[in-house]
Amino acid sequence: MPRTGRPRAFDDGQVVLGARDVFWQRGYAATSMRELKENLGVFPGSLYGAFGDKHALFLRALERYSDDTRTAAAALAAPGPWLPRIAEMLLDVLTAAEAAPGRGCMLGNTAAELLPQDHAAGRVVREAYGALEQAITAALSRAQAAGEVRADVDCAVQGRVLLVLMQGLHIVARAEPDPRRLQDVIHAALATVAN
Repeated sequence: MPRTGRPRAFDDGQVVLGARDVFWQRGYAATSMRELKENLGVFPGSLYGAFGDKHALFLRALERYSDDTRTAAAALAAPGPWLPRIAEMLLDVLTAAEAAPGRGCMLGNTAAELLPQDHAAGRVVREAYGALEQAITAALSRAQAAGEVRADVDCAVQGRVLLVLMQGLHIVARAEPDPRRLQDVIHAALATVAN
């Protein structure tokens, strides 16, 4: 009769969520298995048994963050008006920077720390950025059809511009004592496409 191990005393989803927060705050390299144990209340042996290694747990945590990003992007598909909804999404970056100073975007943090060498993390980051860019572009196209955006605007290009702006906001807001000071950048960017 095969031996079965002791049942897990933790919920995988909760561990991934907790690991996401630790990696998001500290980064991949600066997070040790001991810190994960202390923050998650799970012994390293159990983490290895459940997830394989630190990198595998990091990828699961990054995927979880990516899922949250996709959910936020999906809100852009709701009925218009769309430009205010895009502005709200960008302003949320500043609200998050106030609530958790120094955290930034886990996707951007990962890109800065691990890419291009980490191909698995790169895939997650690229797919999440692609989904976000696609959602912004689609919202701009709907806004253009509704007359909110000028007819001469290339919505695909502007979708990329706003994705880059969003990531730049995450970075600059880390250095800003008052992230709300960056609101004018968002309004100026959207004013260039508005009808």
